[in-house]
Amino acid sequence: MTNYTSLEINGSPVFPGGGIIPPGGAHFWVIPSHADALNGNGEVGIGASVDRPMATVEAAKALMRSGFDDTLHYVGGSTSMTLAAQVDWSFSYAHFVGYCAPTRTAQRARIFQASDLTGASPLWTVSGTGCIFKNFYIFQGVADATSLINVSVTGGRNYFENVHFAGGGHATQAVDGGASLLLDGAEENTFINCTMGVDTIEAATGMMAMRMDGEAHRNVFINPIFRMRAGNSGAGMIEVVDAQGIDRDNTFINPLFINNSSSNDMDSCIVAPAGMGEPRVLILRDFDTHNITKLDANDRGIVFGNRDIVTPADLSGAMKQMIT
Repeated sequence: MTNYTSLEINGSPVFPGGGIIPPGGAHFWVIPSHADALNGNGEVGIGASVDRPMATVEAAKALMRSGFDDTLHYVGGSTSMTLAAQVDWSFSYAHFVGYCAPTRTAQRARIFQASDLTGASPLWTVSGTGCIFKNFYIFQGVADATSLINVSVTGGRNYFENVHFAGGGHATQAVDGGASLLLDGAEENTFINCTMGVDTIEAATGMMAMRMDGEAHRNVFINPIFRMRAGNSGAGMIEVVDAQGIDRDNTFINPLFINNSSSNDMDSCIVAPAGMGEPRVLILRDFDTHNITKLDANDRGIVFGNRDIVTPADLSGAMKQMIT
């Protein structure tokens, strides 16, 4: 096991930026830039020490166990992590932590799609439950029209903090059906200080920072940033895929929706089909938008908030349906 020295409290290692890893599990270190890191073939390191780390997520993941609070520690550096195949984090109660400066955008504990990997849609799936993901950047930006979803969350009760979900990083991928994050049946997950989207590529009509499907419900976003650069007014921030895309509430506290385009305002921040309404709602508390014409251009009756944007029901601060 790794000696954490000052990075522990009562025997439990501490996250970068605060927080404690649940005790009891095994710990595996991945440092792609380490001179002695290996790819899981037993040549140098075994992953259980920062002095003998592994070089890839795949190698460390192969040793991890579901249900034991095992943790993969990814130390960022001059070398990024490149995925040669899709990853399905099917573990429950197993954790992934990046060690780097905890910036909100493009953290240096970074994961990329290999340029020759095709059909990676999604590139990374979180299908387990009770997992912690913290402080890393996952980027999808290759010339492949079959790799449109960056990260898909299908599991429940997972915790994400300071993760940048960065899909659509190539013009071939920033198209209709593409998204940086997909919540597909995801339930009761928490996202704190996470960023969805990139603003380095012009997004086509139908490209979204996030898509919601499969009755995703009771997910909570605290201080999220949704960012894009619209190449067309039909790009958006959040899409509810169909009339059963969400269920009950999904809550966004202090979200920022930023369209960094100098020529194309988004027609609608949130896109949803007809035939929706209570109890399928999105709750926005204390939000701001930039270069976005309307919050819900079609007034589907699912967006509620406490800000007097466009046409407020009143000025009391009470939560009302946002009429645009």
